[in-house]
Amino acid sequence: MIVLNLLQKRFSRLFAKIAKSGAERPTKYIYLLILIFIGLFMQAYIHNYNIVYLALFFTFSFAFSGYFFGRENIKALHVELISYQRIFANRDSRYTLSLSSQKSNVLYDITVYSSEQSQHIKRIETSSKELVHFTHKYPARGQKSFNSVRCESAFTLPHQIFYRVFDLDKSFMVYAEPIGISLEEFLAKQKATQGEREDFEGLKSFELSDRVSEIYWPSLAKGTELMSKQFSYSANMQTLLFDFKSCAKSDEQRLSQLTFWVVECEKQSVNFKIMIASKILDSTKMESDEILSFLAQY
Repeated sequence: MIVLNLLQKRFSRLFAKIAKSGAERPTKYIYLLILIFIGLFMQAYIHNYNIVYLALFFTFSFAFSGYFFGRENIKALHVELISYQRIFANRDSRYTLSLSSQKSNVLYDITVYSSEQSQHIKRIETSSKELVHFTHKYPARGQKSFNSVRCESAFTLPHQIFYRVFDLDKSFMVYAEPIGISLEEFLAKQKATQGEREDFEGLKSFELSDRVSEIYWPSLAKGTELMSKQFSYSANMQTLLFDFKSCAKSDEQRLSQLTFWVVECEKQSVNFKIMIASKILDSTKMESDEILSFLAQY
């Protein structure tokens, strides 16, 4: 049993290594190609037709040469992760891959698979990069890493698929889901110490956390995107202080609430401090992503 496990691990590593450098697998059309070879050979052998011998020779040569062209096509492919958004738990986030040719040849018929999604590119020029976009969603916060992507090509003939596996080799942090009461609602409760709300400042896209009284109803009447009112606060407003223990009922709800407030404070350029686990997270001394990462790993 131990020997079988060792052999299985060894073959798994070998297969992964082959897949990263380039490999191939037959498709259902391989049986059609075999039937064509058998049919041409039987016709040439029984009836001794020279023209059938020539057809058999050219068919075999074309299929055989297609293997080398197809393998070079996939081996020249280069895949790179070039950008991704902030990633919050239970929220769709988009990342972008760049596909290019490492050699002087044009690449054809490339399909990129990431999780259950796929993108197809018919042609990649030597001097250009093709961008493909994927979305992903993670149910839990914490440290994660991008999965590998698989690229396939049926060039030049569809009887075999050439493929490679690319490791994106990029770790990232999934932040807590930003949900809870709005920053404006929090400020309304704290206005005695935090300052008064000033006049109407502008409009923004409606969010589920916005109050009904803040909805800009004319936008609905016009049939456009639902908007809500946005207000500014007095300049003498003190630095906001958020307390982890008192902001919600459970730890996960508290982390989600604080994450929501951090994002809102960043949008409105409001300084804040968070009291959590005998530690103070100060927005004037720490970047927003650093604070969000601390909350995600709490």
